[in-house]
Amino acid sequence: MYVEQKWKINREKNEHARTCPGLVTLDQAAGKMLRETLSLTLSDQSRLTILLFEDGLFSVVGEVPLQPSHILPVLDKIREKIEVFFPDFYQTLDKLAQEDRRIQVLARMENILGAIRNNASSNPELLQSVKALITEMESGRMTPGCTVPADPSAPEDQDLPKNRETR
Repeated sequence: MYVEQKWKINREKNEHARTCPGLVTLDQAAGKMLRETLSLTLSDQSRLTILLFEDGLFSVVGEVPLQPSHILPVLDKIREKIEVFFPDFYQTLDKLAQEDRRIQVLARMENILGAIRNNASSNPELLQSVKALITEMESGRMTPGCTVPADPSAPEDQDLPKNRETR
């Protein structure tokens, strides 16, 4: 349920980002005074140039055509320069981003709990491991990382828990 909500709110956030009233094409910016140019390197290492015009208008050019996934990083980069022109737009974007983060936490929890439920019957040791993890966390002795607790009753040369299906 939360996974579907996560997709929905993320889509809504990205759709809102694409409606930024300051985003214009180069043709629409013709005749406007250029105030500043900014460079932005994306996570895939491609680079964009953001052209800031008067009245908070901006256009984006780059090595690759502007993609929907580029809009949010662009809006983050220029926020302090254009938010004054479009406060309602950024307020809505912030609300959507906050809801997206909240639902993301719930979706992760739903996935984790679902994985435990779906695997408990084929892996009886899982419930004991989860209980041990909770006890460790509650005692404050938890260490970072993902380790599988050893079963003290199992022979040392046993690699897989008992009754485990092989794949």
